[in-house]
Amino acid sequence: MRRVSLFKLCTLLFLLFTLFYFYSSSNITNGIKLNSTQHKDVNNGLKFNVVKNKTNTDRIVISFVVCDSRFNESLNVIKSVLIFTKTPTYFVIFSDDKFKNKFNETLTKWKDILKDQFDFELQKIKFPKAHEEDWMNLFSKCAAQRLFIPNLITHIDSMIYVDTDTLFLGPADRLWEVFYKMNRTQISAMALEDDNPNISWYPRFAKHPFYGKYGLNSGVMLMNLTRMRDFGWVDYVTPIMLKWKLYIPWGDQDIINIIFHYHENAVCVMTCNYNYRSDQCVYGDACEPASQGVLVVHGSRGVFHNNKQPAFQAIYRAINEYEIGSDRMKVLTNMDKYLNEAPPSNCGNMKDSLLKLPIDTLTKKYVKPDR
Repeated sequence: MRRVSLFKLCTLLFLLFTLFYFYSSSNITNGIKLNSTQHKDVNNGLKFNVVKNKTNTDRIVISFVVCDSRFNESLNVIKSVLIFTKTPTYFVIFSDDKFKNKFNETLTKWKDILKDQFDFELQKIKFPKAHEEDWMNLFSKCAAQRLFIPNLITHIDSMIYVDTDTLFLGPADRLWEVFYKMNRTQISAMALEDDNPNISWYPRFAKHPFYGKYGLNSGVMLMNLTRMRDFGWVDYVTPIMLKWKLYIPWGDQDIINIIFHYHENAVCVMTCNYNYRSDQCVYGDACEPASQGVLVVHGSRGVFHNNKQPAFQAIYRAINEYEIGSDRMKVLTNMDKYLNEAPPSNCGNMKDSLLKLPIDTLTKKYVKPDR
């Protein structure tokens, strides 16, 4: 009898242990706490339909968020893509209601001119009701919308997210190709904030966790939305905001850094010429890959609109003045002209890097389509 009771007791303990094991291995809950032991395996159950065939990209998807006075700036993002990209492009625009009619009017007119080169959809700004005011005003107005995009546009598999103060200087295809280079654990791709500890903001001032040694800059962010949904991305962001909101001056970028601090193998690090900021040239050439050509120039800290970096102003002015449907070579001519006229600066010394891809695209490789 004693042996039978001992057998029953062992069996019961085994069943309890088994149930506990499966319970503890279940999905992340809403009350998630970030630590290094909670890395979710992003290989499991993922859908890999982002870029099935490298030579047959049907379209490129680009998204951005527009609030306040960023309307004209956002149109220049679209212009820059259309100037240098022949692959059909689909823009997903999150915007204030006040801009809806202006976007529809302007972009419909551009579509009529360019035929099948691009299409677009407009999405409303939408934050969770809980803490809505916190999200709306985190960093700049509406900027945190990007954190919730994976759950807002479930019909989109992958996209390139850019801040409105960015401009393409070459085909968006080159950035889209980074998706092919991402391994099976990576849900996103970004460039470092900087790779110099004396310049990068994060190692000097951050009071919160951040990616690697230098942190990430989120002005250009490739987002595999399918993988991000499987990862449970949106479940992370509110607990992080509530815990760190007094210590994240860069808002959504800081939240992204905190996530990837604990999940380093979930992000692919791009080279600085895919998100080229004045930090890369203000003290001299600090971005060696820029010699291969700057693909995306990022006018962070308002350098497209102030006099601190005349070279960045020159690039922005040339694209701002371009009229859709006119000769694209005018953009290259004006870029060269305005860069030559700009006051001397270290960033101005990078003229060859800034013009390399526009020259390659518009003179050597670009073939004007029949219309």
